[in-house]
Amino acid sequence: MRQRDPFGSAVISLRAALEYGLAPGQHLSVADIAASLKLSTSPVREALSRLCGEGLVEDRRGLGYFSRAAPVEDIVGLLDLEAAHVRLAATCSTAAPALAGGADAAVEAWIAGLLEHCENQPLVESLLRVRSRLAPLRRLNGPISPSDDPEPDYLEAYYARWRAAAAALAARVRRLDPDGSEYTRNIV
Repeated sequence: MRQRDPFGSAVISLRAALEYGLAPGQHLSVADIAASLKLSTSPVREALSRLCGEGLVEDRRGLGYFSRAAPVEDIVGLLDLEAAHVRLAATCSTAAPALAGGADAAVEAWIAGLLEHCENQPLVESLLRVRSRLAPLRRLNGPISPSDDPEPDYLEAYYARWRAAAAALAARVRRLDPDGSEYTRNIV
């Protein structure tokens, strides 16, 4: 059976993939995407062009399409927004767990517990959206080791570590060297 709107199908699938799985700066192969969606390359190219116009995809002339890279300012802005959301959620939470330890895993577990106990649903939804935008960057970078200096505010130390890593992370995302990046078959 033939699809009625291959362009719409390609746009919807690409939006979902960009939001939930593709790391920033990842190469988007038109042929691979078309094959996985069982479409010709024309609607996929049109969809990628539309997403370029919306700023979600980059067209690097001569190199192809890439998921939008994350400039340092965007990464730091998202981290600051997430930190503000987390602090606000901590004040709104009824039975928030105590933050014990400054390692990334401990802070992440604390934030997850905080989300479970926060009664402000719009705040939780907004925080989850910000965290989903940061998730591919965190997966790309991995956890950051805490510094040796004892920091009484573990949450501030956590975000300070990520802010300090933002420039290197943005450079890694933006790198055009295929040997240093993972160019895998894109399944949308």
